[in-house]
Amino acid sequence: MKDKIKNIIFDFGGVVFQIDERRTIDAFSQLFQCSGKQVLDYLFSNDLFLSFECGKVTPDDFLSHLQSLAPQPVTKEQVLAAWNAILVGYPKEHIPLLLALKKKYRTFLLSNTNEIHTGEFGKIAQKQNLPISSNYDLFEKVWYSNELGMRKPNPDIFKYVLRDADIVPEETLFVDDLQENLDAAATLGIHTHRITKECGILDLFHTWI
Repeated sequence: MKDKIKNIIFDFGGVVFQIDERRTIDAFSQLFQCSGKQVLDYLFSNDLFLSFECGKVTPDDFLSHLQSLAPQPVTKEQVLAAWNAILVGYPKEHIPLLLALKKKYRTFLLSNTNEIHTGEFGKIAQKQNLPISSNYDLFEKVWYSNELGMRKPNPDIFKYVLRDADIVPEETLFVDDLQENLDAAATLGIHTHRITKECGILDLFHTWI
């Protein structure tokens, strides 16, 4: 497969960037005085979250809604801190790998995310003293779900990416940590590889550069 690939599309959270959902769940459990399961229902199992990731809800409206769920008064700053707790940082060893791959392949980023988090990525890179100012330094193009108005695993988002980058599925590899996203890409003929904690991008691409 390696010999056929000219383009690599990366997922972000859990692939390029380290996230920890448990940190956000715990933060909201404390704010809302409820169980982790209830937090998951509040945050990720409703249309508001999906709409937020598709850019159809403003950050202010999203935070205000979460603020209204608390049994006691909490500030918007507290809600924001809990929401951003999921963002751990860039594994520093990923940066030279991605920059090297960018020189040999057309590399892209496709992420389900939201306007609040996209505003944090550059700040986190700066705090980590990384040689990048944003994800745009690591990839030829970056696509965020909140800017496209659709999210993975909708096949339409992959069709858009193929057209926008002017690439063909047979020469393209998509790496993600969620099988449902990989399955959607595969229906279009895109090569796929699942990233796991046991086999990350360093393991996958160490012979590619």
